[in-house]
Amino acid sequence: MRRLDIALIGAGLIARMHLEAWIAAGASVRVHSLDGRAAELAAEFGAKAVDSLAEALDGADAVDICSPTGTHRDIALAAVERGVAVVCEKPLAADVTEAEEIVEAADRAGVPVYPAHDVRFAPAFARLHELVAAGHLGAGTVARFTVAGYHPRPWTGHASAESGGILTDNMLHGVDIAYWIFGDVVRVHAHYQGEIAAPAPQGAAATGTVVLTHASGALSQVVARWTPTPDPMIRVAYHVLGTGGTIAHDSEWPQEIKVYGGPAGALGYFGESPFHAEIGEFAAALRGGPQPRLVSHDALAAVRITQAAARSAWTGRAVELPVKGAAA
Repeated sequence: MRRLDIALIGAGLIARMHLEAWIAAGASVRVHSLDGRAAELAAEFGAKAVDSLAEALDGADAVDICSPTGTHRDIALAAVERGVAVVCEKPLAADVTEAEEIVEAADRAGVPVYPAHDVRFAPAFARLHELVAAGHLGAGTVARFTVAGYHPRPWTGHASAESGGILTDNMLHGVDIAYWIFGDVVRVHAHYQGEIAAPAPQGAAATGTVVLTHASGALSQVVARWTPTPDPMIRVAYHVLGTGGTIAHDSEWPQEIKVYGGPAGALGYFGESPFHAEIGEFAAALRGGPQPRLVSHDALAAVRITQAAARSAWTGRAVELPVKGAAA
């Protein structure tokens, strides 16, 4: 098995999870970060810290971008220019224009871009995709996805017409799942509720809701919340109904997926960490194996949908989207 050389950019929580997964996948990792934490993170995992982006990219098979969203464009384009594959934590870029620039540059150069949308790799969501793709839920599908997480600084969750806040950040997880399972989105209608003035022991600091109309005829609702208390730290859930049955999952349940009706049957929670599954697929592709379950155009679709959600929330009107191509 060829040993991969990975340039990891960033030294925060997500970078730590990615680093552990790359090492498990048999990669050699060099870490670069502008916040002064690269050396400490690298030492903990036996990796190497480097002082510049150029040094990190030199000879790398791929760059793994785990730095703040505003830095993604420049790092990705620098990697593409050097022929280095790009792995990028969500969202791919701060807005549609930057995301398109990355994808177009990578396509021209023949450089792969693998977006790190980890929820796709969670076993319960992978199983949902299998069931829907096999037709077990029948027709007339309606779905609800929930993504909630602890936000230690709730004021940073306050959305604006420019940033979109939770509508373009946390909501992307649910939007990507809806797009993956039900295909292209043609209509987006969203609502944003700002953080409460004085966070109580319970209650959301910020909530975004969007209803997606898919070209397939399916309807999906995505609810995203940042909460002021770490209980739970993160929660993901879905409830999907069709003419052939219903499937529901909630990460607060005791490791279980519940299926009602149809031939699918019940299935217990199983599988490896989503981060290990995600990085494992990326590593296999970099070594010449099959393409992972999402690629650059999936990341671009998610940014387009979440940006449309932000516009919808701020105007109070639905946003129509052209079909850009089928989901993977």
